[in-house]
Amino acid sequence: MESEDFHGVDALIRPARKDDMVAVASLIQELADFQNMSDGPKINATDLQRDGFETTPPAFQLLVAENKKNNAIIGYALYFTTYSTWEGPAMMLEDLYVKPALRKQGIGKRLFNAVTKQAALARCSRLDFHVLEWNKAKSFYESIGAVNLTNTEQWCLYRLSGDAFQKAANHK
Repeated sequence: MESEDFHGVDALIRPARKDDMVAVASLIQELADFQNMSDGPKINATDLQRDGFETTPPAFQLLVAENKKNNAIIGYALYFTTYSTWEGPAMMLEDLYVKPALRKQGIGKRLFNAVTKQAALARCSRLDFHVLEWNKAKSFYESIGAVNLTNTEQWCLYRLSGDAFQKAANHK
């Protein structure tokens, strides 16, 4: 996709390959640790390989940031298409993560912009994403025009999982 040198890190933003999933699974755990949710991830590289590369259609799309000097995966953005009953096709950015030592070098911004470009190419009307209240990245998103829907429209994010999910799924 694109490559630029940022303060000594020559990073390539590219679509992920199946063989990247071991590195991506490790970065997902790093993100969970960063979010103080170390026990959060319940998937592994095999699940990512199946869901992203062996399922039609794939459950997600994924871009990676690759250090061109050593081919290490240093960041990723995982996203998927959704549908708004008000606006039509939309894109959901599930995760965007860059290794802490390589932040503030534009890599996260490049990943974000690449996802936004993919959303535009897919004729999406918007890009949705969640940010933890304490995450400093909020200021970046707000600086580019993203709107905090919790504040402006009072949307509440809910999740049904575990036993409650199973109970609802099996209810007759």
